Order: sequence, then C-alpha cells, then structure tokens
Amino acid sequence: MNTSSAEEYLRNQLTSFEISPDATAALATVYHRRLGRRLWSSLAEQGTPPDGPDGWRQLTWLHPSVVRMVTTGPIDAGALHAADANGTLYAVAGGPARPPLEHLPERDGVTWLEDSVRYLEHDIQMVDDAQSLTLSRQLAASSQPHVDQAVDVLARVWPAAAQEFRTLVQSIAYVDGTVFRSATVEQTYGVIYAAPQSLGSVAAAFEMLLHETGHHALYLRNSFGPFVLNGSALASHPLRPDPRPIFGVLHSAHVLARMATGLHRWTVEADAPDEAHERREQALKNLSQSLDVLGREAEWTDQGIDYFKDLRACEDSLRAA
Repeated sequence: MNTSSAEEYLRNQLTSFEISPDATAALATVYHRRLGRRLWSSLAEQGTPPDGPDGWRQLTWLHPSVVRMVTTGPIDAGALHAADANGTLYAVAGGPARPPLEHLPERDGVTWLEDSVRYLEHDIQMVDDAQSLTLSRQLAASSQPHVDQAVDVLARVWPAAAQEFRTLVQSIAYVDGTVFRSATVEQTYGVIYAAPQSLGSVAAAFEMLLHETGHHALYLRNSFGPFVLNGSALASHPLRPDPRPIFGVLHSAHVLARMATGLHRWTVEADAPDEAHERREQALKNLSQSLDVLGREAEWTDQGIDYFKDLRACEDSLRAA
C-alpha cells in the first residue's frame, strides 16, 4: 500500500464503527509520536533525550504516566529517568515489547494517578457531594479474576475488539466508590478507572472493558479531527442524570454501540449468562436514546456525518439480529 492509499485508508477508518486492528495500531502510533515529539523537545532542553534528538520518530507507545507528564506537565527529565529504571515507559519500533496489562495500584506511591482520581471524584460530586473515590489495592486483588475472564471472553467472541483493547489500554486502576462505575481520563490516556459496580461479575467486567476501550478509541479518532461542531452544547443522555456536552453524548453513543455489539456476539453462544442478555438489551435501548439525541442536537462535520450513519447502521443491524 503506497503512502497516499494508506492515508486514505486511515481516514476512512476514522469514521467507521468497524474495528480494524491494523488501523488502530497505526493511528495509536501517530498519536504517541505526536506526544513523543513534545516530550523529546522538552528533554532536549534539559539535556540529552534518549536515543538522540530524533528518537521520538521510532516511538510506538508511551506509558500513561508519560502521557500525563506530557499533557499536563511538568516534564521532569530526572523523574522520568528514575521512573524508567523501574519499568518500561516507552516502546520503539524493533525494540522490546511493551509491558503486559497492569492492575493498579500494585503498591503504594502511584502518585501520577491521584490527580485523575480527584478529577473523577469532583465530577461525581456534581451529582452526589457525599461521594469519595480512593485507589484500592484490595479491590485490584479481588477483582482481577473477573477482568481476566472478561478479557478471555472478549478475545473469543470479538477478537478485533480484544486487539483494540490491548493496543489502547495499558493499565486498569481500581477505584473504590459506591456510585462511580468506570471512566477514561484523556490526560492519562491508556488507563481505565474501574470501581466495584463494574467489577462484580464477568459480564459486568466484559461490558466495562468494551465501554472504556470505546472511549479510548473515540478519543484517538477525534485527536485527528472532530465529529461535531457544537461539542460543548449541553444535552441529556441515558448514562448520566445531569446534562452533558454533546461531545459526551457522542461518546455515550459510541461506547453503547460497542457494548451492545460485544454483548450480542457473546449472547450468540448457547451458554452465555442471562446477565449478558439483559445487559445487551439495556445497552441497545440506551444506544437508541443517545442516537436520537444526537440526531436532534448535534451539528456534524463531514467526517461526523459519515460516522453517525455508521452508528445508525450498527443499531439497525443489532435490532434486526
């Protein structure tokens, strides 16, 4: 595939609901290299960046803690080198593979997650000011079996989605909270924040993985161009009791389509649990409501028009199944 056809292929993938693992990997590499260029530039001002001044050109992945450092600052070369001594913080083409999926916190002192946990806590307190969120090693230990089983189910029923999950997600941070379910924070791209309500069964964890990987996928696509022109305008959607920006409704529709599709693929199996069937029906209902809101309220870019048509086609296909 020559350069122009490769670029056209990637542009088409941006607006397609279908998952192409190769396209996802290519887009993710571009995303990480963009951040890497900023990182290398800052490190060059503080000394010699790793692998020379153009080392970012070989990047294929940055650890979420480094993504946070680049997106929120400050970039501290000393802290970066010290952290890298304890684990791989980036990967380059032809180099060692990135680390396996992390279940955090594995130990005390994962301070780079705290700002995002406080951000999520503030967000949930807008609905219920009595809520608090805490990183929990105990929850990580007790919930990992459900997550591991959910990953195995996903790999069996929707291999492309399982590959997308592994490409985009590096860490699952376990957060104790009574109302909070799960979240993705763009500043720590690569982390899923998960709470007990999303971890109580294999079906719950399966849905959570689809939900939050879907957020990662849409953040990635929109880093190359927006789908809506009025993303900050407020509207309601079925996943939140409070009005959210149209951009949030767009995310709601995207992840609900992923959830409904993945759950449908699972429920085709004869021994799929009743909970998977129930969650499929609820996801499809919520998807229809979110798409109706977008149909009324969203102002689309050209890419967004194509994308919305694909989401509608996904809904129609699931209803006909």
